[in-house]
Amino acid sequence: MNKKIAIIFTALILSLTIHAKDYKASLFGIKSDGVTLNTASIQYAIDHISANGGGQLNFYVGRYLTGSFQLKPNVTIQLHEGAILVAFQSAYDYLSLNGTPALILADSVENIGITGKGVIEGHGQGVLKSISTQVEKGFLKESDLQTRPALIHFNGCNNVKLEGIILRDACGDAQVYTDCKDVTVNNITVESKALPGSKGMVISGCDGVTLGDSYFDTSGSELVSDKPSKRVTVRQSINAAGKKLQFRK
Repeated sequence: MNKKIAIIFTALILSLTIHAKDYKASLFGIKSDGVTLNTASIQYAIDHISANGGGQLNFYVGRYLTGSFQLKPNVTIQLHEGAILVAFQSAYDYLSLNGTPALILADSVENIGITGKGVIEGHGQGVLKSISTQVEKGFLKESDLQTRPALIHFNGCNNVKLEGIILRDACGDAQVYTDCKDVTVNNITVESKALPGSKGMVISGCDGVTLGDSYFDTSGSELVSDKPSKRVTVRQSINAAGKKLQFRK
């Protein structure tokens, strides 16, 4: 009997440990009303989860308005079906890495991901209008119009996973990976035609990239290599015309 109790107790502890790694966005005051700007709350949640051993931050049905935030080691964002991360339409709510601004960034971290069946909505036209207005007023440089924010920019990261999500209407490119290692992008949809020249996926100096079972409908090139990358595999991924995507070094 004592042995059975010990087994049950151990199972309960393991269950609680696993549960402790799974966090609801609402626990951090992140609002799904499409009005509240959640940037600080999302960043706090990511920092907290990373500092406590890592885990998954879950977004459920709703519209989560946000500016730029950074992923930290061992944190995955899970966008459940009906959850939409909505880019705030302000030129001043974007951070940059190596001169490339983005909504979601990560710099030299490992074990990160964005998964689920939800959407990342870039509101490209609205963001560009905000930038243009600030340039006209003299608050931003003309060059800022050419450096349009991407949806995702990961730099120098290791063990990256994107799966199942929809990337929509980026102001700049949909996703940019620079000097990353072991990147897996699987079963995603990229719909980015709101502005001209929006590339679906930019790979630059990476080692170990797999793109599979994905669909791209973009105004710019679907898959681009800015500088040589190694061990790049593309399988069962197509564009809007039904043409299979290929990686060209």
